Amino acid sequence: MNTITIQVEDSSVMNGLKKVLRSMNGVVIVPTRKKKKTGIEEAMDDIRHGRVTEYKSAEDMFEKLGI
Repeated sequence: MNTITIQVEDSSVMNGLKKVLRSMNGVVIVPTRKKKKTGIEEAMDDIRHGRVTEYKSAEDMFEKLGI
């Protein structure tokens, strides 16, 4: 079994491309799976997108959280 990966930049051609590939004997379209991010990748993504809050101390954090 051979595998080929095709990267399609124009999503408008996807339906036609899939139709052509399905019509070919012996060709199977394998659904893509999103790669799950590791914890450090998620943390770095949070930093890049500004989803981080900084506090001066733990006491400051608890005070601002109302705990």
